[in-house]
Amino acid sequence: MQHGNTRTSPQPDRRSRWPGAVRRTWARHPRFGLALRAAVAATIAWWLAHLVPGPLSDYPYYAPLGAVIATTASTLAGSVRSSVQTVAAIALGAGVALGGDALFDQQLLTLAVVIAVSVVLAGWERLGSSGSWLPTSALFVLLFGSENTTAYVLGYLGLSFMGALVGVAVAAAFPPLPLAPAQQTLGTLREALAGQLDDLVDGLRQEHPPTQDEWGGRIRTLDPLLAQMRDAVRQTDEARRGNRRAARYRTVADRQYRQARALESLTLLVEDLTMLIAETEVADREHVPLGPQLRPPASRALAALAEVLRSVDGATADPGATREAYAALEEFTTELRRARATTDDDLFEAGNIVENVRRSLAAVRPPEPADEQSD
Repeated sequence: MQHGNTRTSPQPDRRSRWPGAVRRTWARHPRFGLALRAAVAATIAWWLAHLVPGPLSDYPYYAPLGAVIATTASTLAGSVRSSVQTVAAIALGAGVALGGDALFDQQLLTLAVVIAVSVVLAGWERLGSSGSWLPTSALFVLLFGSENTTAYVLGYLGLSFMGALVGVAVAAAFPPLPLAPAQQTLGTLREALAGQLDDLVDGLRQEHPPTQDEWGGRIRTLDPLLAQMRDAVRQTDEARRGNRRAARYRTVADRQYRQARALESLTLLVEDLTMLIAETEVADREHVPLGPQLRPPASRALAALAEVLRSVDGATADPGATREAYAALEEFTTELRRARATTDDDLFEAGNIVENVRRSLAAVRPPEPADEQSD
């Protein structure tokens, strides 16, 4: 038994992990930042509204309303656009209500006409999704502004506008730049494409080709993921406008844009490849493009392509996985040449599969600007 001091291996300081974990969580969930900006803007707007002289200060709640509207957009450009559209809709709604009140004496008739006209005008495309505020504004002016219409309209419109200005100012001071969500959608689509290739590989490795129905069960729907990726990258691109943080992350944002374009091309290639194999390499067909000789090398080439997709980290795919994929493709190409030498069939469809895999490998990683200049 040993006595004395015993040394223990140093334990990692868990506290040191917290800042990085918080930053990653914050980046992946931009709604946290949006919520904080909305809370700050609404609080400032509420405080400012109480400084406004009466009778406008009788309606202070409209100031934080305008601030929240301005800060719920995911980009600075979106905040400005949403603010302008919402204030315009509120102004038009108030105008319709005032016009209807001046033209008709009967309350029910006024209400019916004002709401009908407001709903029609709410469909004006210039107002976008903020058009729904138009009938709301008209209804509020009719119901709550009857005692002091001028003060109510000025308070509603003016304080909403002031709150929107505060919201835009807060968004400009702490502009969102949703790079992490866009990167996540890129990874999700990339993983879905790899999964589709796995399903093709599994079908090709069966002893006999799958039936049409069996292939149908292996086909994935990629359009929703592609639409999500496009929307996320579009938001990131829009978030760069007027954003003081954009210059610092320009390289990352440009890379995401190039990767998104490459993934769009890759998605089309994988979908074409899936349809080509699923519609031709079928059990009940007399002639199949691959057959027992070409199915094994084809499956290895597709499996290697899936591994390359999964190995992508940032701008690059794993060099080892990429080399193995090109080696598997070369093996597939060699076997295709041998097969053509022993048959009168030109194996056109098998050649299309080879070319599709080659183009897919090239599309996995778009060239960096430095690569393009060195070519």
